[in-house]
Amino acid sequence: MKKIMFSLMAIALFTINSHAQQVDMNLTDTNGTNYTVVAENNSIKIEGMEGKVVFLEFFGLQCPACKEAMPHLINLQEKYKDKLQVLAVEVQNNEIDQINEYKAEHGINYTTFSNYDIDRLVRYVADKSNWQGAIPYTVAIDPKGEVLFAQAGVIDEKTLEEYIEKYSVK
Repeated sequence: MKKIMFSLMAIALFTINSHAQQVDMNLTDTNGTNYTVVAENNSIKIEGMEGKVVFLEFFGLQCPACKEAMPHLINLQEKYKDKLQVLAVEVQNNEIDQINEYKAEHGINYTTFSNYDIDRLVRYVADKSNWQGAIPYTVAIDPKGEVLFAQAGVIDEKTLEEYIEKYSVK
């Protein structure tokens, strides 16, 4: 019951600032791959992520709680590679080379982005969810692009796995 209430509150927070306006964005990850994103109301559709649960994780290289969350995301990305895509946005304004070094050092197996390159998406999420900048911050998106929840803090692996199992395409 607590999880259901949390999810309903998170979705309500994400849609509280809804506008009918569609926002189109082009993003480039730290490896140079480009993605097209279409965001509107309670959805964030990312090219190439159709049919997958997406965890959009805002993190920082100097964030202890982010390091605590990282092993969960690494494990889930490996276990559910066909059903899940973790997209991590570094929001402490580090350079791409620093992010890629950090990624290699910590064995990160998911896609990373620099805040410099996707600032428009960061602003969009902050506006829609009233995010104040606390990290880690997770936005879960279902396979159709609908936002399931947005939450600050470390989310345990079991809870994240339940969302993958519940919403992934069978």
